[in-house]
Amino acid sequence: MGELDEVLRSRPPAEDLFRESGLVLAAALGFDAVCWHLNDPVTGLVSTVQSDELDLRGFELAIELATAFDDVTTFDKIRGSGELADTISRATGGRPQVSVRYREQLRPLGYGDEMRANFDAQGGMWGCAAFMRDGGRGYFRPEELRLARVVSRRIGVALRDLHVPDERLDARHIALPAVAVLGPDNALVAADEAAEAVIADLTAGATVRGAPAPFRVIAHRARQGLPAKTRVRTGAGTWLVAHASLLERRADGPVAVVVAEATPSELVPVVLVSYGLTTREQEVALHAVRGSTTAEIARLLGMAPVTVQDHLKSIFDKTGTRSRRELVAHLVVANLAEHR
Repeated sequence: MGELDEVLRSRPPAEDLFRESGLVLAAALGFDAVCWHLNDPVTGLVSTVQSDELDLRGFELAIELATAFDDVTTFDKIRGSGELADTISRATGGRPQVSVRYREQLRPLGYGDEMRANFDAQGGMWGCAAFMRDGGRGYFRPEELRLARVVSRRIGVALRDLHVPDERLDARHIALPAVAVLGPDNALVAADEAAEAVIADLTAGATVRGAPAPFRVIAHRARQGLPAKTRVRTGAGTWLVAHASLLERRADGPVAVVVAEATPSELVPVVLVSYGLTTREQEVALHAVRGSTTAEIARLLGMAPVTVQDHLKSIFDKTGTRSRRELVAHLVVANLAEHR
């Protein structure tokens, strides 16, 4: 996988990283089409959609199937299994027809199997992908699945590196908050001037215009009564937060999407995972920046004070700081960099 490592080391923008990785991996993984996504790294919700082979108008059905049905090999289920990747054929014991996603979307498009991978690394859920194989080529083989699990971690680390706060970012300012309305089919119905600017930014370079992917994801979640909030990153690298809610208290009615600047409390978890902190280290760091003492953190998290100290030492090493005060100052600077 030397070619892939070369691509990842060059740290291209995410869109190019996905495209170049796909060219390198197509033969090794044996896929005929792929759909790439960036995520909200804290919640794992999809925030972008990219494919050179698929008609992205089908993304709407993919979201609906993911939120309305308890299917196999969803990104959440794969993550919950402790693995980074899985295939429909393996998860169903060679009976892919039991998967609603296979019946409703994959088979009608001529695909016989799908392999999904999460690009989770160092505490963050940075992205994911779905790889499809034509029906006449058989199922994904065990060795291809093993390879996918290996490369998924490498891609996750590369995506994490792209999220480390950079004070040099030249952010394009968008006046916020912004409000957009999506119809029953999640098509864009109305948007104020600020929302138009946000949509233009989030769909720059997209082949299909309209409501951006994160708007449609949280709109579907609002219709299902699920938490409908996600972080989205602009083309300039700054973070926004989008909320969706039903306007008429009807699942088949319009949905309002409100976009605002990410607050420091919404950004700190992103900054922490971008430095590769583990889940436990993130919990300790959040309590530390809130002013909790070592004894208080130990009591709140159910661990020994010496364990808290060990976590703090690791946190300082990973963030390049030497004390709690310096950690707080560092996070403030990182937040300012994200808001520039």
